[in-house]
Amino acid sequence: MKFEASRVEAFLKAPNARLVLLHGPDAGLVAERGLALARSVPGALNDPFRFAELSNPSPDMLLAEATAASLGGGERVVRVRDAHEPLTKSLELLTKSPPDALVILEAGELTAKSKLRSLAEKAPGIVSIACYAIDAGRLPQVITARLRAQGVSIDQDAAAWAAQNLSGEEGPLGQALEILVLYAGAEKRLSLADVSSLLADGGETSVGDAIDAALTGDLAATDKALSLAYEEGASPVALVRVLLSELAKLRLAASAMAQGASAQEAMAGMRPPVFFKRQPVVQKMLRLWPLRAVEQALQAALAAEVACKTTHIPDDDYCRQTLLALASRARSAGRQ
Repeated sequence: MKFEASRVEAFLKAPNARLVLLHGPDAGLVAERGLALARSVPGALNDPFRFAELSNPSPDMLLAEATAASLGGGERVVRVRDAHEPLTKSLELLTKSPPDALVILEAGELTAKSKLRSLAEKAPGIVSIACYAIDAGRLPQVITARLRAQGVSIDQDAAAWAAQNLSGEEGPLGQALEILVLYAGAEKRLSLADVSSLLADGGETSVGDAIDAALTGDLAATDKALSLAYEEGASPVALVRVLLSELAKLRLAASAMAQGASAQEAMAGMRPPVFFKRQPVVQKMLRLWPLRAVEQALQAALAAEVACKTTHIPDDDYCRQTLLALASRARSAGRQ
């Protein structure tokens, strides 16, 4: 059965079919929806006897896992990554004898000639959900609406700028909007200056050099570049905003890697595109900063911005301490 977009969210929370095919060019959305379906079965993800994740399995392996009994009781979930055409016959057998388990198949873009897609769209007992990136023409409205749902307003020119610099793919877009909501803070409003400072490339200034040095674990270079940036007139608040911008983009890439992308693939998806001279630096950052560490660094940077705006706190020193702490963490990660 082919699902319309308006019905997808309700289905993900309470699926009423045992077999689901997720497919499309938006790999992040495919993975996100696959995880949402797995979470719809309470407790399954945390129970190795009730959850199986397969990558590019053989047809026999799929059948064996889909029909296996739950040793400890409770509904099982079988999540299949990189589903491919040879699984069509196994899936057809499962439609004739529906399994007790929830079977989630995640595939890339499948053409109209795909037998796997055709079966899922026509056979009873299977749900087929296509996963496409948001059209560029609709992206400003989508950004505005989703931020509004989080209680954050965004100026029209800021939404337009964000749409030009963000991917319409669901995974990266959701991560970026989450960062914008955090950045909006108590003010609950985003201007063009806010959005562009958070999402734009830091460039090749001393500020950018300081941040690159910090996120690659070079304490001496961090301190030297930061001192030069201050001499050039950079303010701690402006520097922290560039840091937030870099961490926001790094988080999107780290999230892609957490879902199986290589460092090169994750970097290729960063927006704006990484300048070719900085690509080795960014690749090193991706090795040193997994997703959880990036999220912790973002919280530290947000705290630094608040502190730098507080009258009684020496903002120059606080900013320096924040960058050096990040550099120390990156250096330690590089030694592991």
